[in-house]
Amino acid sequence: MDSALSWRVPRIFSMVAVLFLLFSFLNQAQANEEIDLTILHTNDIHATFDEYAKVSAYVKEQRAVADRLLYLDAGDAVSGNPVVDLNLGKPIYEVFNLAGVDALAIGNHEFDFGQEALIENMNISEFPWLAANLDVGDTGVEQTKPYEIFDVDGLSVAVFTVTQAPPATAPANTVGMTFDGNYAEVAKSYQTELEEQADIIIAMTHIGFDNDRRLAEQVDYFDLIVGAHSHTTLNAPNVVNGTPIVQTGSNLNNVGKVTLTYDEATDSVVNTTGGLVSVSSLTAVDAEVQAVIDGYNAEMEDLLGEVIGTSNNGLTRDGRFNGDAPLGNFWTDAMRDMADSDFAFTNNGGIRASIGAGEVTLGDIYQIEPFANEVMVIEMTGQAIKDVLAYSYSRDNRNEIDLQVSGLHYNILTGPTGSYQDVILTKDNQPLNLEETYTVAVADYIGTGGSGYNFEGTVLSETVGLMTEAMKNFAYKLTAEGKTLDYAREGRIKLSVDPTAPVPGEIIGSTETGLYSANKNRNDVGIGNLYTDSIRAKAGTDIGLLNGSSVTGEIQPGPITDQQIESLDGFGNVIVSVETTGSKIKDVILEQAKYRRGVDVQVSGLAYNLVTNESGAISDVEITHENGDAFDVNASYTVAYNDYMHGAAFYNLNSETIESDLGPVWTSVVDYVAAQEAPINHEEGSRVTINGEGSEDDPSGLRTVAQAIANNSGTAKVKGYIVGSIVNSSPVLGEGTHAPSNLLLADSPDETDRSKMLPVQLVNGTAVRNGLNLPSHPENLGKLITVTGSLEAYFSTPGMRAPTTFTFEEEAEPEEPEVPEEPEVPGEPEEPEVPEEPEAPACEFAAWDAAKTYVAGDKVEHNGDFYVAQWWTQNQNPADNSGNWEVWQKVMDCYEIPDGPQEWNANTIYDTGDQVIVDGQVYEAKWWTQGQNPADHSGQWDVWKKINDSEPEGPQEWNAKAVYTEGDRVTHKGKLYEAKWWTQNQSPHNNSGNWDVWKKIK
Repeated sequence: MDSALSWRVPRIFSMVAVLFLLFSFLNQAQANEEIDLTILHTNDIHATFDEYAKVSAYVKEQRAVADRLLYLDAGDAVSGNPVVDLNLGKPIYEVFNLAGVDALAIGNHEFDFGQEALIENMNISEFPWLAANLDVGDTGVEQTKPYEIFDVDGLSVAVFTVTQAPPATAPANTVGMTFDGNYAEVAKSYQTELEEQADIIIAMTHIGFDNDRRLAEQVDYFDLIVGAHSHTTLNAPNVVNGTPIVQTGSNLNNVGKVTLTYDEATDSVVNTTGGLVSVSSLTAVDAEVQAVIDGYNAEMEDLLGEVIGTSNNGLTRDGRFNGDAPLGNFWTDAMRDMADSDFAFTNNGGIRASIGAGEVTLGDIYQIEPFANEVMVIEMTGQAIKDVLAYSYSRDNRNEIDLQVSGLHYNILTGPTGSYQDVILTKDNQPLNLEETYTVAVADYIGTGGSGYNFEGTVLSETVGLMTEAMKNFAYKLTAEGKTLDYAREGRIKLSVDPTAPVPGEIIGSTETGLYSANKNRNDVGIGNLYTDSIRAKAGTDIGLLNGSSVTGEIQPGPITDQQIESLDGFGNVIVSVETTGSKIKDVILEQAKYRRGVDVQVSGLAYNLVTNESGAISDVEITHENGDAFDVNASYTVAYNDYMHGAAFYNLNSETIESDLGPVWTSVVDYVAAQEAPINHEEGSRVTINGEGSEDDPSGLRTVAQAIANNSGTAKVKGYIVGSIVNSSPVLGEGTHAPSNLLLADSPDETDRSKMLPVQLVNGTAVRNGLNLPSHPENLGKLITVTGSLEAYFSTPGMRAPTTFTFEEEAEPEEPEVPEEPEVPGEPEEPEVPEEPEAPACEFAAWDAAKTYVAGDKVEHNGDFYVAQWWTQNQNPADNSGNWEVWQKVMDCYEIPDGPQEWNANTIYDTGDQVIVDGQVYEAKWWTQGQNPADHSGQWDVWKKINDSEPEGPQEWNAKAVYTEGDRVTHKGKLYEAKWWTQNQSPHNNSGNWDVWKKIK
């Protein structure tokens, strides 16, 4: 027994030891496994309530299949839907509870309903509200947590948050609270305690994509940034300084899904993948959430469906950024009526939608004003009002109208670059007395300092009621008076340009040759060379690259100012630097050249030549360094480009950055110009060519009228004399009754041949139309101008559409004629010139002879009318065959053409732009038509379009059934888009990529 026991004991201990080692090995192996964490995220939902049951179902489906998952919302859950907003946000937070939101970053619109509602919404929420840079003070609002630590099945995850500072909400909503706008320093102050507690650290922010990139550049301990506020759609994580940034866009169009792979052995995230799931593609619905949504909708249906008036044409907000808009006029009239004030102002940013034609409901009013803004009354001097209007146009160098107005007319005067010069104020057609005081009704958001406004004066009333209440009551009032809710663009607000005004700003340098971008598709250009040299100098890189679309504009010979440089920047791009390979640089230059069929990328530090094949297509690129040394495709180079290029797959040179925010491109240009001692001159074609050649065109892009007619495409500057306009498709030359909507330019002020004239469209509400139209400025007739616009067919001939700028030109002094030298040897006296016989009057033709054969061009008189033959004819009576496309056509030069639209004639052929009258109503043809009655064909996209004073100005809401062509602009889901070519039924939201049908306009 003893021996047996002595044998068995060691065997048992050995087996235990083996099992212990085995389990230790398995545990160690398990500890070294990579762990996946799924993050679902939404942001800027803006009360998009009706689709949320699908999102909730998707979240719950993902929780069922993922081992570890968090669902985060990055803020601005409210403000946008009256069902949610009239309930002060409560419905959205209730469905957040049901969907299982794990944490919310407090967004600026979370404050919109005031502090009592904020307290209530935080109390009903079953998830934490986070903001590390907010101090609520003694307001009574619960202090937001800076972060939350989640134990996700043994994985410790920290979610840290910062919010916009200060938040874009009415200042009254945040009284007593303080916000720290130094986001990076706030984040750094929490680094140690977060790293001690968490395996994975996520920053959930509500500060916008640009600030997220800056945060990633300055703070390097976050494993992920979940962003919001800028409504940026990132289809994949954007990596900055090693930190991936994600954002879903807005209005519940997408749900974001990110997978972070954590390696416990290295205590680090080793892989990040992610993308967006379109909410429209989801089909499952969370019944519990849908019941809440249906309940609130039913509860509010009677209230929101209440009809308060009727509008025949709708109340559009379109056109508000360059003048008064119909909705803005109704809105401010309602404010002035409620406040019984002299004037009323409201800001464009608060007008969130348009109202369609038909019955106007209370729901429409809450849809256009979801913020619960109130009307306050301030006593102000005329000078204080003028100061506010000056700020409203020029704030942040936006150079656009921001304040709609009632009771007052104002005209913003700008310089040639759009910079503010002055504002003229009139009341009842009389100049406003700047020393007198007036009562002014304003939206409390701007009245209390929102968007930087300062309405200096004495506050007479902090509120006289809600904006929505003012519009509801005013609509009732108009309806009771038997009036419809129809407003037009009335000219309350105007923009006028003074081309002779000095270029604003401080002089920082000069150019003798001028710097242009007109030929950028053929070679390097002056603006491109300046910009790429500037960003390269700022970043200290080997090479500077910029895409062609970001290199636009011109600087005329003479001084260069800082504001002039800033005005050329329409995008606000910032500089990004990366390290990349020569091969990647070559690929980007060549592929984009192939795609654009010409030069795209402007360069500094390099020179390149595009090579074409026998068919003329670009097939290769030859690259050297700027000093002529060979370019090595296998070498590494540092490159400066802009954030747009960095974020676009077809331009991106490396997802990892050296520096992601070196400031705006334009500020680097200012610094570069200021550092130069000599004038900045560039010879085009010295860096970039095609087949070794650059463009032979004028570097400034200037064309004569003849050149513009011969090559009628692209954006160009045309120099010519104003000789007239087109009225009802007929030219009116010299003095006469002119159309305000167009001009005729010619190379000679005495030109009478219509085929040698370029018709130029003058778009309503623009500075170009205000400054050039002949009815307002008859003195412009005969003046020499340069105008920039899109060369394309207009009035069915080569023309120019949508001009953007113009200048009046000085005419060159005529040279003295040379005096002929006396002949050395006297010869025979010259024969005196015999004066030519004067031509017969243009309309004295021989009578038509039925027996005579006529050919094209022959002219005859018959029964007092004058005809020209269109082709061979005999015995065809002109009076019976004088239609536009029959054998005989009337010689219109022989008739006095009445001004303006004439009665429609079913037998007449009309073309684009022709205007006619039917039953007192004016219609304009949208394309070729004959025999189609305007009254029956006046739909927006039918042959005829109705023209009247209440015609909505500017882009209209996108219509899936409408046909759009290149240059047409529409609004869709609150954003502005422009068609790049013909399209129908292609949603701008889904087709707004840079190379798709629609292009988003910022």
